[in-house]
Amino acid sequence: MVQHPGVDKVSFTGSTEVGRHVGQVAGERIAHVSLELGGKNPSIVFPDAIEDDDLIANLLLSSRVHRQGQSCTAGSRLFLHRDIYDEVLARLVETLGSQVVGNPLDEATDIGAIINEKQFASVTGFVEDGIDTDGIDVALDGSARVFDDKTGYYMAPTVFAGADNQWRLSREEIFGPVVVVIPWSDENEVIEMANDSNYGLAAYVWTHDLDRALKTAHALEAGWVQINQGGGQLPGQSYGGYKQSGIGREASLEGMIAGFTQTKQINVKLRNN
Repeated sequence: MVQHPGVDKVSFTGSTEVGRHVGQVAGERIAHVSLELGGKNPSIVFPDAIEDDDLIANLLLSSRVHRQGQSCTAGSRLFLHRDIYDEVLARLVETLGSQVVGNPLDEATDIGAIINEKQFASVTGFVEDGIDTDGIDVALDGSARVFDDKTGYYMAPTVFAGADNQWRLSREEIFGPVVVVIPWSDENEVIEMANDSNYGLAAYVWTHDLDRALKTAHALEAGWVQINQGGGQLPGQSYGGYKQSGIGREASLEGMIAGFTQTKQINVKLRNN
């Protein structure tokens, strides 16, 4: 389809690896293309955010563990300020550790199955790599929970704490219920770490200081930034990423005009009568 001359525009949503190939093939015939690809999204928590009783619930929404972490906008890199690091981490681990994993058709279930065996093996590989690496603190080991249900590939949440932004776990998109927690002290430092990524799809900022929130949001290299919330995208909002998270925008008027229409200039000179 990407190669077919009858296809004027290709819009692809998926992994960065496949998106890169789609872009290369489309480029051979100069076809228009938009790509919505992967993410390794930062979630930055300032000290005053701990005043919000719903902080942990919102962090769960932003990390998308209820989709088993299978979301390109998952806030899988959690940057906690050192002043609140221990308290928020403990609350997060306690909440994630109590999540019910099982059949998604059961209303009691919080976390369902990984999409297929291949993805399950990939996520498991990341978790095993983190557990086996010296210096990595496994705050919550989801792989230690054994599931007897043979109807799918189930995995409980895993949390790696005290992380370094240069770890493989911090750099690559895992696409599973895995959160990497990174401590920080300086605002410039955390923005630099957040932007130190090949991706730039989404980002999350948690603070009740609006000036600080907007300053941080503008400094982040991400196409979609949420402040004090971790829910889904609203209809009509622009959606798309920086860097290897994609090309173009979707789900908005500007995206439809720029991405799915052509501009034509027509100049007419009338004969003098």
